[in-house]
Amino acid sequence: MLIRVISDVHSNLPALEAVLACTQGLEAGMTVCLGDVTGYGSRPSECIALVRSVCDVVVTGNHDSGMAGKTSTQHFNSAGARAVEWTRGRLSDGEVAWLSGLPLHAQVQGLFLCHSDPANPGGWRYILTREAAQDAMAAVPAMPCLVGHTHLPGYWSVSGIFSEAGSGRMEAPCLINCGSVGQPRDGDPRAAFMLVDTDSGSWRHVRVEYDVEAAASGIIGAGLPASLAERLSVGR
Repeated sequence: MLIRVISDVHSNLPALEAVLACTQGLEAGMTVCLGDVTGYGSRPSECIALVRSVCDVVVTGNHDSGMAGKTSTQHFNSAGARAVEWTRGRLSDGEVAWLSGLPLHAQVQGLFLCHSDPANPGGWRYILTREAAQDAMAAVPAMPCLVGHTHLPGYWSVSGIFSEAGSGRMEAPCLINCGSVGQPRDGDPRAAFMLVDTDSGSWRHVRVEYDVEAAASGIIGAGLPASLAERLSVGR
């Protein structure tokens, strides 16, 4: 099965719409989201509605957990905390209930899905080191793990080596970060998502141009921190 994998939408509707319209993902038999539908951007309700309508499986991210009141804003930087508070005030009770009910992890087609760290999905650790990656893979040794959270697309091998290669074959264990739809941080401002083919055991990252200016203007117009808009154009 071809699976379209998205993560870290962060209320960036132009980026999400561009990703879902990308022809490379239109033949996917399933779409999954690895969390952080909300946060940072100015269109949280629209992104929630679109993710709910398109995605077969959604796991929670730290920002989603913050919107649901499960993770304190003390765990976010000042801009992130400001965005959590702004977003909370604009979500309906039904939207908050949906975010609150999202699971920390899921298993689909022999893949383990979570937002941050398979070893402790609710701890929100950033997997940026060899030690962290190997700890994560040791927790789920029987299947590949798909994650987001760092906004850095790439592949961690069982030996703890990180590669930015855009495609490859999956092993078990391994850890693959699909990158961020709404706020890339690898120096490439294009929206990122991933395609996984469970029949061939392969994966590949996909990048998509979107209207960065529209997303940035929405953030400024909403009165959110300017830094959240400025970083979109540089992918940092």
